[in-house]
Amino acid sequence: MTDSHAFDQKNKEDFDRYSELLAQALLDIAANDSLKATAAELSRLTGIHRNTIRQRVWPLERLETIKENRRIEVLRQQVTKKKPVDPVTLLTEKLENARLEVLHWFTKAKDAEKEHQNSEVKYINMMKSRDTYQNLLADANRRVLDSQKEIDRLKQVISILEAAQAEKIS
Repeated sequence: MTDSHAFDQKNKEDFDRYSELLAQALLDIAANDSLKATAAELSRLTGIHRNTIRQRVWPLERLETIKENRRIEVLRQQVTKKKPVDPVTLLTEKLENARLEVLHWFTKAKDAEKEHQNSEVKYINMMKSRDTYQNLLADANRRVLDSQKEIDRLKQVISILEAAQAEKIS
């Protein structure tokens, strides 16, 4: 029983020592931005294997907190680096952008109007052309009808002449 008690005591001492090493290394990582907030970096600083670190939840949670704090700090620095914008300059830029937008859409509207006028002229010309060809077709149909009537009349004359000729011969 003393052996197991000694073994348990040794495990507790190792656990406490590793916990202290991990806590110190986490403080170092939090204080020094050049050190990466990763389990591999924590392992390198403490000499404790990454799998041993992963078995403990709290060091990895602390690393995530350090990463989040670093991201927040970067954002904070970006915000403080930005110069305050002069409202007149901002409004002038917005006015210029609006002017360019209006000019763009005005040009588009003018182009659309020209296209509409061109289409209207083409439509009127097509209607005139259609009317001309309809009149030509009607005239051609009248001539065909007249020609057909003349052919029918001539067929009747031929038939009368043939009948008269046949009577003379008989």
